[in-house]
Amino acid sequence: MSAAEKAFGIIKAVVTFQERFDSLEVNLAGLGGRLAKLAESHAALRDRVSTIEGYLRGRADQAAAPAQLPEIGHD
Repeated sequence: MSAAEKAFGIIKAVVTFQERFDSLEVNLAGLGGRLAKLAESHAALRDRVSTIEGYLRGRADQAAAPAQLPEIGHD
């Protein structure tokens, strides 16, 4: 193998690695965007679950409270 062939092989390898790194950078940027959307979705779900829990807790407290019967008037 001549020196020119070795140099060409090295240049080709460098260009190939650069293309792979560029592709990896794009993939990581996409992953970051998806991770941000997942975090937003998680926060929205947490809020919805908290609302449902509050509603259920209120209904349970209401069911456990003694019934308020209307008083019969004494004339």
